[in-house]
Amino acid sequence: MAPFPDEVDVFTAPHWRMKQLVGRYCDKLSKTNFSNNNDFRALLQSLYATFKEFKMHEQIENEYIIGLLQQRSQTIYNVHSDNKLSEMLSLFEKGLKNVKNEYEQLNYAKQLKERLEAFTRDFLPHMKEEEEVFQPMLMEYFTYEELKDIKKKVIAQHCSQKDTAELLRGLSLWNQTEERQKVLKYSVDEKADTEAEVSEHSTGITHLPPEVMLSIFSYLNPQELCRCSQVSTKWSQLAKTGSLWKHLYPVHWARGDWYSGPATELDTEPDEEWVRNRKDESRAFQEWDEDADIDESGISRLE
Repeated sequence: MAPFPDEVDVFTAPHWRMKQLVGRYCDKLSKTNFSNNNDFRALLQSLYATFKEFKMHEQIENEYIIGLLQQRSQTIYNVHSDNKLSEMLSLFEKGLKNVKNEYEQLNYAKQLKERLEAFTRDFLPHMKEEEEVFQPMLMEYFTYEELKDIKKKVIAQHCSQKDTAELLRGLSLWNQTEERQKVLKYSVDEKADTEAEVSEHSTGITHLPPEVMLSIFSYLNPQELCRCSQVSTKWSQLAKTGSLWKHLYPVHWARGDWYSGPATELDTEPDEEWVRNRKDESRAFQEWDEDADIDESGISRLE
């Protein structure tokens, strides 16, 4: 059975690369000796190159994804209006040009760490939001073939930039992972389809109509019903049907007798006459008890 075409995810591949870059600059930041001028400048140059790639990624998304979505849906989406990329690039340029000695490097390092932490806290959720919000919108407004073309152009634009050897390796690795996931998904789906086809031809007890199963369950005692409820979710729901538990016989149950036939005199509700007689007996006992509380010793002495 041929699998139904998967959705064309235009965000995950480039986002995978962006998240990889975030992990790398966080690692480099933690290992940099800011007292060492060479380490300091190497970090800033690396950060500048990384954020230039972030900026390039933003421009590609604006032109080839968000811009097309705006045209098709007739709605404006300012998803990159406050991402702080330009401000971060200015911060790196300032550090490379103006910081001259170790004292300035250490002061700059504190500001750099704070700004990078704030950027990362916003950047990662921003990518997740694009995947969860805009990907479904793209599937609504574009056909499967159109989305394939958009994804192809997005990948091509990322790979058209200078110094793309590392980028190509990253995207190639992601594509290999994506293909393996598809193969696994298809194999699982085909197995499920096969099991479904087999079950359609089955005539076992688990495939009997609910009304037939209820009729069978009506012959079972409470203990047996509890055991049946553990077989499957379907049987558990059927075993809880109210008609199967219409009468409870606690007296028999307390003795270990799982009686499920007609109610006996021990389990039936008392009638009105029985209740009235019990009330009369209780009233007579109460009157007798009140008389018994009178101290008659003094009366006997007077007599």
